[in-house]
Amino acid sequence: MNLDDQMERCDVEYCKRRDFLPFKCTLCNKKFCLEHKELKEHECPFQFAERKALKCNQCNQVINYLSTQFEIDVLKQHVCQKINVEKSRCPQCKITLNDLNKFHCTSCKRLVCLKHRMKDDHECEKFSKFNYCILM
Repeated sequence: MNLDDQMERCDVEYCKRRDFLPFKCTLCNKKFCLEHKELKEHECPFQFAERKALKCNQCNQVINYLSTQFEIDVLKQHVCQKINVEKSRCPQCKITLNDLNKFHCTSCKRLVCLKHRMKDDHECEKFSKFNYCILM
C-alpha cells in the first residue's frame, strides 16, 4: 500500500499540502492542514454564522443549526427517535423490538417478539386456533 494514497490534501486552493491527519472544519466540512485549520485562515464562509438550537416538540431532542439555515428546513431533516421506537414494538406485549428479539411472521407479515412468534400467541390473522384444532 502506498503512503501517498493515505494522505489527504488541504482544501485551500493555493496550498494543497498533503497530510495524514487533516483537520476537518465543523462548519464547512472541508479538510485542512495545520496552517489552515482556523476559520480565518481558510476563509470559512460560515465563520460569521451564529449557532442556534431548537427543541423538537415530538421527541424533546435539541437540534443544533446555523443562522444561515431556515428553521423549517432543519425540522424537516430531523428524524424523531420517538417515532422510530413506536413503529418497532410487539403488538401483543408492547416490548421494544430490535435485531436480537424480533421475529417476522410469514403468514400475517407482522413483526413480533420472540415470545409471541408462534401463530397462536400473536393472533395471526391467517391462522386461527380453530384451524389448528381441525388440522390435528
